[in-house]
Amino acid sequence: MNQNIINFYVLANKLKNVIRTGWKEVKISSERIESVAEHIYGCFVLAIGIESEYKLGLDLLKIFKMIFSKEVYKINIDKEVTPAGKISISEEERQTLLSVISFLTDKEELIALYDEMNSKSSKEAIFVEKLCKIESDLQAKVFDLNGQFHMENAIADVKNYGEPLSSEILPQMKNASDGWILFDRRYYKDDELFTTLSEDIENFGIK
Repeated sequence: MNQNIINFYVLANKLKNVIRTGWKEVKISSERIESVAEHIYGCFVLAIGIESEYKLGLDLLKIFKMIFSKEVYKINIDKEVTPAGKISISEEERQTLLSVISFLTDKEELIALYDEMNSKSSKEAIFVEKLCKIESDLQAKVFDLNGQFHMENAIADVKNYGEPLSSEILPQMKNASDGWILFDRRYYKDDELFTTLSEDIENFGIK
């Protein structure tokens, strides 16, 4: 039993050393760039904050397990999925999850939650998809406010989005993080909570 816990932890621990590809692509100038493990932590924190303030009646433990299941495949790939680097990872994603959780008694539960998340068949699954995107937007804003996300790199990144999206976003950009924020906002267009949160993230720190 204890060996199962240790084996699982040692494999999952690799996420601490996987730097998020998007920050490399936009040449974030921080000495220390966010890892995938830190992104998972950020999603956990943001989920707690949203549930606290909006009382959505969400199962936070279920959400935490879904976020982990969604991100864990990145221990075995060279690139994350970003607008600039489109790769298909759906099967590798599932197989990596299976290999990491194979030691656990509750592995079937985690796989079921992974499938539920991908099928968007529950309010938690829908929430997780939006949460993981908006956490990235908030981290982009943090890098921006710290002077580590530069406008020229952000503009070059937005140009990778292709037409007509890049032409739509570029004229609206006032800060480097706006490209990420505006790109993701289309995923929340029917969700007032996430839309207003996205708008407030865009305006955060602007005097």
